[in-house]
Amino acid sequence: MRRSERVHLSAIIINYNGGELLRKTLASLVAELDRLDLESEILVVDNASTDNSLSLVSCHFPSVRVISLPQNSGFARAANSGARASCGRYLLFLNNDIEIEPGSIGRLISFLEAHPDYALVAPAVLGPDGSFELSFGPDLNLLSEFFLKTLARKYYACLYRLRREKIARDVDWASGVALLIRREPFFALGGFDERYFLYVEDADLGLRLRRQGYKLRYLPEARIIHYRGAVASKYPRLALIAAKKGQLLYYALHNHPLSFHWLKAYLLIKFNFRKFLAWLSQNNEKKLIYSDVIKAIKGSAHETAS
Repeated sequence: MRRSERVHLSAIIINYNGGELLRKTLASLVAELDRLDLESEILVVDNASTDNSLSLVSCHFPSVRVISLPQNSGFARAANSGARASCGRYLLFLNNDIEIEPGSIGRLISFLEAHPDYALVAPAVLGPDGSFELSFGPDLNLLSEFFLKTLARKYYACLYRLRREKIARDVDWASGVALLIRREPFFALGGFDERYFLYVEDADLGLRLRRQGYKLRYLPEARIIHYRGAVASKYPRLALIAAKKGQLLYYALHNHPLSFHWLKAYLLIKFNFRKFLAWLSQNNEKKLIYSDVIKAIKGSAHETAS
């Protein structure tokens, strides 16, 4: 990994209590950048972790720059903080619980350098067992919510496993688990919308990029392994509330007002039913989680884009 006044790549890792998974992510990233031998920097933006994350970084990766935020500000705000402190022509945003397969970053950079009409490129995301995770998709709307998630769930699950993830394609959005974006369009749009605390900020960014005429690419020959050790498994209540609030915010900003209200009604029915099932099974933990999710959904108001 080399550094000069003109940094080619800035890798920005968003961390909250990542611990040993953060260490694994950094080891993978450092090895990959050393193989590329390009001018680069690594930044870890820490969302007020309470574990040993920062001591692990300072002990094992002294060249990594750490930006410590005073409180957990969420993914979007942390990512923007890292971007503002960076110098690279390309910004590589990464979760703190991933491992990069050799050669993947080079393939992502090569794609953007060869295709100036693309602003963003993202790798395939694999689980530890080698299965493909859904890491891209169509615009978020009622069709994608009802058809892709319910009526055709089994069909699309089969399609994803057999074919879809293995073919390079233009996409409407790509997951913030790992994505590479050009610096200029990212800052021209103001970065990630910080009204999203966690989740859906990547879909929002994809939509705004495409409205400016840019294209986004899914590149499956670049791959990362996602260990899912972060928020969703450790903090299920926080993750579920953030995901639903983010989804409603996206609809409020980018879809017809009626779509927002239909989605809100659908989510209330869905989680009240789940709460009822939790009550029947005497699962008090899930019952409390669903009660908090319902409260958050009810409190989501329709907004307009600023």
